[in-house]
Amino acid sequence: MSMISGQIDRLRTAAQTYRRLGNHSAESMLLDAADTIWKLRDDLQRANAENAKLREQIHWLKKGDILHVLTDQEYIDQCERERLMQVSIDALDKDNAKLRELVRSMYDVLDVTIDWSELDDDMRELGVEVDE
Repeated sequence: MSMISGQIDRLRTAAQTYRRLGNHSAESMLLDAADTIWKLRDDLQRANAENAKLREQIHWLKKGDILHVLTDQEYIDQCERERLMQVSIDALDKDNAKLRELVRSMYDVLDVTIDWSELDDDMRELGVEVDE
């Protein structure tokens, strides 16, 4: 018998004593206390069982390398790396747009007698529109 079950039994025994003495309010309070403790004990057992199941699932997910639980600092660091990468990508996109414009301008200014056919595919890869 657990300590909690023993305490519940003592409360119920005390309630019976108060009933025999005619003190029904004390009896009622002790029975309510015993019932509350019993319910809390059951709730705690259910919560502990669920907690154990969840811990087991997390263990297997980690073991299978399916899940990596980030600490707060790891999460912050990851967010900062992603932000810096996006800043770099945006800067590269702007640089590439400028380079495309420069190539387009050079293409228009240079002597049209130059055979650009070999460069057309490379220019298209850069996103430069090439007249056919």
